[in-house]
Amino acid sequence: MPLLSVRDNVEIYYEKVGTGFPLLLISGTGHDHRFWSGQLEALSAKYTCIVADNRGIGKSSIPEPGYTLADMAHDLIEIMDHLGFAEFHLMGFSMGGHMAQEIAINHPERVRKLGLHHTWSRCDAHLRDFQSIRLRLAQQDDLRTLFDLSFFSLYSPAYHQQNEAALERKKSEMMQQVGSLQGWAGQLQACITGDTYERLSLIQSPTLVTCSEMDFIVPVHLSKEIAERIEGSELKVLKGTGHVALIEQPDIFAKLCIDFLAD
Repeated sequence: MPLLSVRDNVEIYYEKVGTGFPLLLISGTGHDHRFWSGQLEALSAKYTCIVADNRGIGKSSIPEPGYTLADMAHDLIEIMDHLGFAEFHLMGFSMGGHMAQEIAINHPERVRKLGLHHTWSRCDAHLRDFQSIRLRLAQQDDLRTLFDLSFFSLYSPAYHQQNEAALERKKSEMMQQVGSLQGWAGQLQACITGDTYERLSLIQSPTLVTCSEMDFIVPVHLSKEIAERIEGSELKVLKGTGHVALIEQPDIFAKLCIDFLAD
């Protein structure tokens, strides 16, 4: 798929797979379009799935930090405009969930159904400090420590124990693909300053909110805060998984998404 030129002289890489009603899937901090790979086969059998490298990561441009999550969300709106999708389902995970909130708030007529997965509307002290530590590591170009901390925090202890070697390989592969940590710094800065809390009641789409009991990065109360402010939303608390439940239990998470979209 091509790179699409959007505003701010940024180019965004995207891929489109499958047939059916369009479904935009937004990745989390530091992850490229492959973040949803564990769900893509099942979802693309029913939907036209659009995945992208958010600005700062992968094949997309790496602009100077200072952009916002709303800017990143607008990048994806331009992709949907380019593809001719006036209306679509929308799901975002972690940072991607925060970007999805911006899209649903600013373009309510375009989002048919909304999935907000393991995300937040505003940083509490715990999340702000965690992201600030990672931002400082990115600014210091401390690649190894940044990835060690991130991988340590993303997964549940049980999954980490059972997949130690595989996670170390995955970490090494991702580190080798990073040309510059400027993209991480830009995304993390946007995460820290992003805030949709007071605007959540503007979301009109049927909404699924998910979280995990063992999520160190985004505790359950941040997801409950979102669900409480979106009228009619459904909250599902997953057991036995850490922050990246879509990686720890890919098939279960895919079914969760499909059941919600088909309901």
